[in-house]
Amino acid sequence: MLPGFLFCKISDVAYLAVMNETLQMTLVHEFKDYLEFWSKHMIRVEQDKLYPEISIDNVPNSAALRGSMYLARIIYGASKACGTMQTKKYLPLADKAFRELAEFKNPEGGYYWARDNKQTWVHDPENVCMAQAFVLYGLVEYAFMRPSKEVEELITEQFKFIQSVLREEGGTGYLDGFDELWVKGDQMTKSFGTHFHILEALVKYKQYKEVPGLEETIVKLIRLLIDKFIDPEHFDCIHRFGESWELMPNEIWAGHNAECSWVLCEAALETGHEELIEETRNLAILMMDRVITFALDKNKGGYFNVLYHEGSRDRSKGWWQQAEAVLGLLNAYEITGQNRYKKLALEQIFFIRDKFICPEGEWYAEVSNEGTPVGGLPKVSFWKSMYHTVRYYDYVMNRLDP
Repeated sequence: MLPGFLFCKISDVAYLAVMNETLQMTLVHEFKDYLEFWSKHMIRVEQDKLYPEISIDNVPNSAALRGSMYLARIIYGASKACGTMQTKKYLPLADKAFRELAEFKNPEGGYYWARDNKQTWVHDPENVCMAQAFVLYGLVEYAFMRPSKEVEELITEQFKFIQSVLREEGGTGYLDGFDELWVKGDQMTKSFGTHFHILEALVKYKQYKEVPGLEETIVKLIRLLIDKFIDPEHFDCIHRFGESWELMPNEIWAGHNAECSWVLCEAALETGHEELIEETRNLAILMMDRVITFALDKNKGGYFNVLYHEGSRDRSKGWWQQAEAVLGLLNAYEITGQNRYKKLALEQIFFIRDKFICPEGEWYAEVSNEGTPVGGLPKVSFWKSMYHTVRYYDYVMNRLDP
């Protein structure tokens, strides 16, 4: 077992290679505990359904809002976990989420955003299009583990829906702001979240199946994200524009900066376009250097999220930003070979283990600046499902080298 660190600064370069095998074993153990938590605590046995929420004290809340994005992330996470761990043990989780997601099918196309405990549909025009991306993302991952004609047809249908309904005429971007019938509302916008997660879904779809024109679509979407959604001066992600690309009020998130830095590189690699690969790699370093400079808590460890040009004013640290910081740092290390990025990644892995891992296996949603769990926040909820955490373990376990 690795030594316990409240926050350990690794100063000796030679230490970067020490106990790598033990670290891998520790991560495997963590991941197994995480997956066991979901298998043990998240299934409502009497109804054979998944709970939509569970408290910090492991009390399930059947009355919480249930969403298509939440379910799609479970489909992805449970399926990906099976591939990572080379087992089918967690497929029942994916199967349950897949069956429940079918209930969210919108007869007008795509999937509804959410439903409350009275079975009333709840709509969110700013985020429902992002959910469509996660549905495609989850279904494709599921198809790798549970290939079938039914899943294949759903994937094709969802892909066509995203491209024909969510993409504006001329193909220069994807819109947010639709009503439940997919009619344009009074204020249509273009968001980073929708474009970014559609990119992720399209890349995964390309890995699953060769589709004419898909690679070109991915290249154009990468280009659009770089040109429109990343500030060329500070290398921050810009969250939302109006329909005609007028800038809307923006908040800078270190979590999105870190996540975007490595996902763009992965997407460019999938296209094989050398110039785009080089551009995204250079951009990734600029983005992560900014995250390190302005978001890293150099005294107590971990990364704050909301940034200002003079630094962060956050007083707490969220789970997904911590995970994405590790992936961004490891990507920066792979690109540059500079050990300082790997040192920071290892420090962050230790920080996550010591501050975020619950005794039962899930992660706390947020910890205070002092490193204690923020009370009242559920461990699993509408926005906290099997996505950032599963992807964290898969990436780190496959990329962390001696």
